[in-house]
Amino acid sequence: MNLLTGLEAVTKIIKECITIENVPDGILEDVESIIKVANNEEGVDEPAVWIVQHPTLPEKNATIAKIMTLVTTFEFVCIEYDPDPETAELKSQNLAARVVLSILRNFQQVQMEYDVRVIKNIRFNMFYPVGEVAVAGKREKVPVTSVSIEVLHDINWLNCCKRKTTENDENNDNNNDDGD
Repeated sequence: MNLLTGLEAVTKIIKECITIENVPDGILEDVESIIKVANNEEGVDEPAVWIVQHPTLPEKNATIAKIMTLVTTFEFVCIEYDPDPETAELKSQNLAARVVLSILRNFQQVQMEYDVRVIKNIRFNMFYPVGEVAVAGKREKVPVTSVSIEVLHDINWLNCCKRKTTENDENNDNNNDDGD
């Protein structure tokens, strides 16, 4: 996979893994809001999952050689209301676990459907309660649980260079055809 398509594909695959379980009889059938952008201007209906993509970094000791393994961290902030704060916290933790399960259950299939094999591995990173949020129409604040995963994917630098060279050659050929 080259840099131009690899980064975009990882994001699409992870978001699709969540979305396809947000159907009747899906792992996330009860989720009312899946927020797929960093800055959400709209209100949030709970239960909700907020997908936050963190920076993509090279794996330790990576070089710009032929193949470089990159790590993209995705965080899923999970919110579910209950009048009892302890129950709400347990519900948000359950939702966070189901989010990870939906990714692990579907990432191979989604890659096959997109006809792109970019994700090399997925590592569990962190599971933690991150605090509370106010939800419109609720008097109390709602406990929030966050879970994050690291997605490992390879970039073939030579393929990036080869593609750019091929595009340049094609552009030069097209320019030469017009004037000759």
